[in-house]
Amino acid sequence: MKGTIRTKEKCPVCQKAFAHIPKLGFLCSGHKTTPTKVYLDLSWNGQRIRIFSDKQGQPLDSYQRALNLQGKINFEIENHIFDSSKYQRVEAEKFWAVNLLEKFQISRIGTIAPSYQKDFKRMVKIAKDFFGAKDLRDLRKMDIADYKEHLEKNFKLKGKTVKNILDLFKTFLRYCRNDLEVIETIPPFPPVELQERKFKWLDQEDQIALFKFVPDEDKPIISFLMLHGCRPSEARALKVKDVNLKNQTVTISANFSGRVYREKRKGRGAKSVTVPIHPEMSDYVSYRVNGNLPEAFLFVNPRTGQHYSENRLRRVWETVRTEAKIGRDLRLYDATRDSFASQLVNSGTSLFKVSKLLGHSSVKMTEKYSHENVEELRADLQKVSLKKVMTVTKPSPEAKADENII
Repeated sequence: MKGTIRTKEKCPVCQKAFAHIPKLGFLCSGHKTTPTKVYLDLSWNGQRIRIFSDKQGQPLDSYQRALNLQGKINFEIENHIFDSSKYQRVEAEKFWAVNLLEKFQISRIGTIAPSYQKDFKRMVKIAKDFFGAKDLRDLRKMDIADYKEHLEKNFKLKGKTVKNILDLFKTFLRYCRNDLEVIETIPPFPPVELQERKFKWLDQEDQIALFKFVPDEDKPIISFLMLHGCRPSEARALKVKDVNLKNQTVTISANFSGRVYREKRKGRGAKSVTVPIHPEMSDYVSYRVNGNLPEAFLFVNPRTGQHYSENRLRRVWETVRTEAKIGRDLRLYDATRDSFASQLVNSGTSLFKVSKLLGHSSVKMTEKYSHENVEELRADLQKVSLKKVMTVTKPSPEAKADENII
């Protein structure tokens, strides 16, 4: 065996050096005391190396622990995989998962959506708690499998959430490989079984019936969502400058992440998308554009004269659901974006065209809107309609005077 186990301590009673009994330990025979800390004294490649802890930073607090570590190190030396830096705390700490995750969090926190930051920090903390002082250079496929098992056993998480946490950890490992260059490879990740979400959407008849319960002053933004299929956070962020009346188009290039206005669409790498203005929205949009400065919001809360907040839009939808006596599982997103896309796809409009209207990066993302055994609907965008019940409500002079013109 290469290396010698030593201790710097003396018997706390007689202050004499401990006797070393090879393979058994250190002992003061007169007082039956043993040291609380030992170390491995190793000569390797012309260097003298003192090792006081294992790779995870656990101190060598017993002779048996040191003996076990000595066996591991000898195995590594014999197989030419020994790296002394992994056993020297100052050097090893640079590769601990907990420290690298902290660097990753700091590097990303300014780039992620404000609405996602709470979940992001929580997922990073879960990884820190699990991997701790694990040296990422020693990360193996089994470690990832153990992490997945830990998530499934100790947290009440759906498959989708488990996948999100594992995906974030994979992103972290790419950061360690590509940006920090502390690891060379990323271990394979185990598959996660996902339960397919039950798709909810409305046909035209049900959508119109539900639209009757929308308060008149909130009909413009709800009708825009139903007739254009953009996300609620994107509709809230639309400004007068995004509208081209000559071409009758609107460009969706921003969104609200919680309360923060961001000049980008939701989703990493999402590009701006320009879509035609539905004829039934033309009067309202023209009215807003012609009467306001470019930075004014296209849709304003009639009670405040400012842009719609996420909470305000949620309360509007709660009112609709309560009045219509429908369950909480039907979201505003289901009744607008999902219904818009489903109606078009199932009426024969090509997935490619619907994909462009939704701003999807690929047609594959749009395929989920294709349903079987649905009523035939006309495919033309002009035939997606709310005209049976819709009236354009213009803000009152008082509300218009209070608008937040940026």
